[in-house]
Amino acid sequence: MVRIKDYNRTNLPFSDLPRWLFSLKEPLELAGVAFSTFNLPAGKGYTFMHSHKEQEEVYIVLYGKGIMQLEEKQINLKSGDCIRVSPSVRRAIKARNESNMTGIIIGGIPKQGYPKHKTSGSLIDDGIPDWEFLPSWCKGNKKIIKINEKLKAEREAIKTAR
Repeated sequence: MVRIKDYNRTNLPFSDLPRWLFSLKEPLELAGVAFSTFNLPAGKGYTFMHSHKEQEEVYIVLYGKGIMQLEEKQINLKSGDCIRVSPSVRRAIKARNESNMTGIIIGGIPKQGYPKHKTSGSLIDDGIPDWEFLPSWCKGNKKIIKINEKLKAEREAIKTAR
C-alpha cells in the first residue's frame, strides 16, 4: 500500500523554469538522488569548471542547443542529448548564442550518504569548483574573473562558518 509519505510531487513548468540552476532537493524531499534543472539564456553558461569527489552526473538536454566543456574538450549539445560525466572530470555548460538551453542534471548518492553539511543547498555537496580553470568562453574575461573571486570568497565564508 502506497502512503502519502511514500512519495512527493512537484510540477515543473518546463517552458518557464527558474533561470540557471534549480535543485529539487527541497520540493521533493530528495534523499537518494540529486536532481536539478538548468535553464540557460542564450549565450550564458557556467563561469567556472567544477568536478565532484564521488558524484557521477547525467546531463539531459530537453530544449535548445549548447556546449559542454569536459576538461579541454568541447562537445556540441542539442535537444535529446544525454551525457554521463565521471566525478573527477571538470565540466561546464553554456547555451549557444542563438538558443536558450533547458535540461536536467541527475546524480547518484554514494552509500555513505549526503549532504555532508545540513546547511547545504544541494543534496550532494561534494562539488569541487575550479576557480582558475575557466571554460573557454570565459577565458580572459575580467568581469567573469571578478565574479568568480566573489563566489570563491562566499564559498570560503560558508566553509569557515561550518
